[in-house]
Amino acid sequence: MKLFNEEIVELLNEYFKELQFVESIHLASYGFTIQFVDFGIQCCERVFASIDGKSYEWDDAPNAGPWGALCRQRAKSAKLMSPSLLSIMFESGDSISIETIESQFESVIFNFPPQGNSLVMEIF
Repeated sequence: MKLFNEEIVELLNEYFKELQFVESIHLASYGFTIQFVDFGIQCCERVFASIDGKSYEWDDAPNAGPWGALCRQRAKSAKLMSPSLLSIMFESGDSISIETIESQFESVIFNFPPQGNSLVMEIF
């Protein structure tokens, strides 16, 4: 699909002004999903994390990283590290970075609350 842009960063930071903590993390061989209070992010490319000062990577397969330690953490801000890498920082100091690539297939899907009868998604 397409690379990340400042618009998605601004949108995420608007959500993060409200209480947005991680409700759940889902790891699978086909994707990584992080569910916040009001929206979710589905990732099909790599996801990097810094948890308690240690680095971890999800790359299309479940692994033994302490991904559950992100649950109940409150998101503080989003930042565009590059057009292909978006980071989300948590109040604890932990962070995740989500990768996207230009491709005919979606790499990352942001699922936001519906507006009326319309589903709201941003696809990268």
